[in-house]
Formats: sequence, structure tokens, C-alpha cells
Amino acid sequence: METTPKYKQVVERLSHEYLNGEKAIGYKLPPERELARHLRVSRTGVREALHYLREIGVIHSRQGGGHYLRVARLEDAAGNQAMLNAKADPTLTAEMLEVRRALECEAAYLASLRATPEDLEELNEYLEQMKHAKTEEQGAKADTGFHLTVLRSAKNRLLLKAADEIVSQMENNIENTRRQRFSSDASRYQTTHAEHEDIFKAIREKRADDAKQLMLEHLNRAYEEIQEP
Repeated sequence: METTPKYKQVVERLSHEYLNGEKAIGYKLPPERELARHLRVSRTGVREALHYLREIGVIHSRQGGGHYLRVARLEDAAGNQAMLNAKADPTLTAEMLEVRRALECEAAYLASLRATPEDLEELNEYLEQMKHAKTEEQGAKADTGFHLTVLRSAKNRLLLKAADEIVSQMENNIENTRRQRFSSDASRYQTTHAEHEDIFKAIREKRADDAKQLMLEHLNRAYEEIQEP
């Protein structure tokens, strides 16, 4: 009679604790020693289970930096992996980021001066959605909503018209940049949310120069990361 391999038993327990749909993508798992103690298994068992989860695209591990969820549920791994593996034209992605820098940095500056309470509430809602996203699709949708709301909050009709002409390309660009960056480092979910939060705070506090600079740094970081081999 066949028995379930020990590492698979640990995978099942990890799934019950951390892959039950309650943790957001990018969630950092506790250290191996803590997991072993909590699950009452050996560190070897934990290590083998994490290796398995990494191989099937459920987690991303950074040397010395911990393990991060790439999905919220074990069964989402196949669909998430397919999305992350989808190809994008790197030249077009880079060119679109250059256009976005021209539009969104000025939009962030103007939004700091003109955003209404309703605009700020909408930006904050997208931040919350991004923070608690359970799938990459949800995260990308919230990310896109945040950036489009910054553009609308600038209250500049010509700037908004220019953005409207390329809104579908912007949506694709955000999906593509997230895909390329997060496929190699799931911890970027958390740091990307922090970057958006800093932009939001600068807009809310009417720190126009800071908002413009933070948006520039955010887009530059994305540009640099997609250029990495």
C-alpha cells in the first residue's frame, strides 16, 4: 500500500495554513525554523516541501531573503504560471514606460494640487485592493486603476486626452511589467505596493515635487528591472 511521501504531507499542511486563499500574493512565509516548529515537522521536511512548491511555481525564494507566495491557493499555480510565462515585446514594453514617464510624473505633480477627496478615496481603495490581491490578475487590475486615477486626478483635459489615446496600451504595459518583474522575485509584490503607497501619501499631503519624483523613481525602477537579463 502506497503512502504519501513525507514532503507531500508537509505540503498539505503548508497549504492548509498558508495557501487557503486568505494570504495575499507576495506574502512572506515565516522562516523555515519557525515553520518546522509550528507544523511540528523536521526542518528537512519543510525544506523539501518548499523546494517542491518553488518548482511548481507556488512560491519564490530569495537567498537569505525568505519565501514569498506567488499564488493564494495551491490550485491557482498552473494558471498563474501560464500568465507569468506569457511573452511580451520587450522593446514595446520599454517604449511604453518612456511614454508613461512623460505623462504620469506630471500627472502626479498636478494631482497633488488638484485631487478631490473622492479621488483620494479611490486611490486608497486601489491601494487596498493591491495589498490584498489573491491573484496576479487582481493585482494588475488594482495597479492599473491606481495609475489611471492619478491621471484623472490631474484635472488636465489635454493630458487626460493624451492618456485616453493609449489607455489600452497602458493596461497591457502594467500587466507586462508586473509579469516580467514578479516572475523572478515575488517579494516585489510588497515593495511595489509600498512604492504606490508613498506616491499616494505625497499626493494626499500635497507634496507635489515629492509625488513627481516618487512616480519617476517607481517607473524608472520598472524600466531598469525589465532590462535585466
